[in-house]
Amino acid sequence: MKKDTSDLFEEEIMENELAESLEQEQTALLEIELEKETKSAAPEIPETSTRKKLKRELEREALSRLEDAARTEEDFQNVITWWNRLDANRERKERYHEIGRSDVPLEWGMSPDEIVIPAPIQHVYQKQIQKGDFLDAVFNCPFEMHELVTDADISKAIFALKDVQKELLYQLAIRGYSCQMIASFRKQTGRNIRKIRDTMLKKLRKSFIQVLQQRIDNHIPLTKAEQLFYGSYKFLITHKKKM
Repeated sequence: MKKDTSDLFEEEIMENELAESLEQEQTALLEIELEKETKSAAPEIPETSTRKKLKRELEREALSRLEDAARTEEDFQNVITWWNRLDANRERKERYHEIGRSDVPLEWGMSPDEIVIPAPIQHVYQKQIQKGDFLDAVFNCPFEMHELVTDADISKAIFALKDVQKELLYQLAIRGYSCQMIASFRKQTGRNIRKIRDTMLKKLRKSFIQVLQQRIDNHIPLTKAEQLFYGSYKFLITHKKKM
């Protein structure tokens, strides 16, 4: 009899736990549905940063509850829909901070009939030449690009690079080529290109740091960008002094 009563007692406990878990899942689903209804019905009101943070935390908790309560295929599709919406919002915010050229194409205003007005005449370089701006067209060369730099010390540092380093700097910084692309048309390995790039950047940074150190010693004020650069790479000259 004791065994029977203990078995019945354990079965009642199991049934109570199952009932409680089902109630928790149902309440979680109801909360999520209520949140959706309130979001769709309530007008959008500008909120403070602390309120937005709290709202994000509530959405994260609701999504975790939705993931835990998912059992059927429809529930999992609902979870996927939530994640797709969050990913779309994240990508949209990232696109706002991406640096790129404007939406106006370089071929804006070109004549569709290239026989009467050839395309090169309406190229950006040609338009600058027609306006009397020859600098970009004249110095568009790996061995003369230092003439486009306004800072004399930086221009001297670029001019002091080797020809191979100048070509690589031109292709990376001005043309925007990747290391893999440069390695493909140079018929070299990407590792070799990256090694030349790292050596070139180290040499340029060391030259810039020495120039900035001379300006600091002569009590010449630095810009904000120069201060950040000096704070990041001053170890290139301090380490040498210790040696």
